[in-house]
Amino acid sequence: MRPEARAGEDMEAMNRLSCEQAVRQFFAYLDRALSGEPLEALEAHLEACLDCCDKLQFSRQLDVFVRGRLGEAPLPEDVEARIRREIAAAQAGASESKE
Repeated sequence: MRPEARAGEDMEAMNRLSCEQAVRQFFAYLDRALSGEPLEALEAHLEACLDCCDKLQFSRQLDVFVRGRLGEAPLPEDVEARIRREIAAAQAGASESKE
């Protein structure tokens, strides 16, 4: 474990990418579609943010699951947006239940 790593939103001030910006790039990262400065910025963020590392691991598992279900079929255009909406709704529901 990296001793300098911290969790969550505090990292936004220290890195060029916010957690939200990093998460939006995960599927491009997993598809190896990032290079140059965007790749370096994401990797720097991941070096410092444990929350995003956890989210990236979930994204990897989701990617494997979806690809396993689709087989050779192309990914529907709006599937990522639908998944993000469902995750956001689930997170909002979880936060409301804690209050």
